[in-house]
Amino acid sequence: MTQNHIYSSLSPAVAFSVPLPQTLIPNSKTKPFRLGYRAELDGVRGLSILMVLGLHFTPWMIPGGYFGVEVFFVLSGFLITSLLLQEFERTKSVSLKSFYLRRALRLGPALVFYLLMLGGYAFVFLQREHATEIYAGILWTLSYVSNWVIALRPEYPIGIMAITWSLAVEEQFYLLWPLILLLLLHNKLRRHWILLLLVLAIIGIALYRNWLWHAGASFHRLYYATDTRADGLLLGCLVGCLIAWDLVPKSRMMALAFKVLALASTALLGYFVFTIKSSNSILFRGAFSLASLAIAITLLVLVVWAGSFANIILRFPPLVWIGRVSYGLYLWHWPVRGFIFGSTQQPSTWQITTALLLSFAITTFSFYVIEQPFLKWKRNLSRA
Repeated sequence: MTQNHIYSSLSPAVAFSVPLPQTLIPNSKTKPFRLGYRAELDGVRGLSILMVLGLHFTPWMIPGGYFGVEVFFVLSGFLITSLLLQEFERTKSVSLKSFYLRRALRLGPALVFYLLMLGGYAFVFLQREHATEIYAGILWTLSYVSNWVIALRPEYPIGIMAITWSLAVEEQFYLLWPLILLLLLHNKLRRHWILLLLVLAIIGIALYRNWLWHAGASFHRLYYATDTRADGLLLGCLVGCLIAWDLVPKSRMMALAFKVLALASTALLGYFVFTIKSSNSILFRGAFSLASLAIAITLLVLVVWAGSFANIILRFPPLVWIGRVSYGLYLWHWPVRGFIFGSTQQPSTWQITTALLLSFAITTFSFYVIEQPFLKWKRNLSRA
């Protein structure tokens, strides 16, 4: 099975100056931060999943579509940190029970439905050897360690369930980061120290990954392991802290500078997506780091300057809808691709079209029939 479907990394070269402590004192005149629903962020999700689909269905057109998963990682770090800080600012605490319940309601139903369908298909239609591979993949997926299985035991038959590796990385992040952040906040660690710790962690992971590459570590170890992938998530956490604590300068000159930087970052990411294949070693020598930094800068501008032209584009309703269903689409497109394409490496236009339509059809059913009841429960819990 081809394991080139996604990569990521982050920036060892983050230019950052620790502000003086007095600059980190919140302004009593500013309103408390509230993220709320932002359609443009669903638009970002939509673009991200389209990158992944492009890689898997037409790799000759979008060889760097694996950067779409890095967008998901940075965005996840930002959203989770923003919501945690928003709750802490309001209540001076964070309900970990409610946090983990919301995560379970968001991710669990679609995943359970996905695993049940694939397990049932394996039981009815596959020979014992191939069915056992599916069952093992289900076990590792439910344990949220599938990324470590692929990283340390790439020869292990996890099969089509390998697509769930990124879910394992995110779940491990969801388990650890809220605990760490809450510990730092309850111990009243000053904000500039939290920011500094995040920056050092980001740089350290990037340098560690680079060192592993020079030491001869395998691709699977570098790409799938959590310790070499957490920098993308942490960079999203850094952006979340800067925005939630209102530390981004908003003067006209700074706004112009950030927007120009975001435009350059978007161009760089686009160049990477359309030119760099997963086999290129430049990925582990800095390209992933630059791409992740570019994503973070662009995300910061989209949130802080919400009236920008880019936000209008990202609010395009079909793109927003694709972003809303992107989780299920990420899960279902991979087995559908395998079912329609078979062993061919050069699928026909008919096969590509059929795979896309079937992926969207199953995803739509999953989203509206399986996920929506639980998402309504999640929204009620969030309001409470």
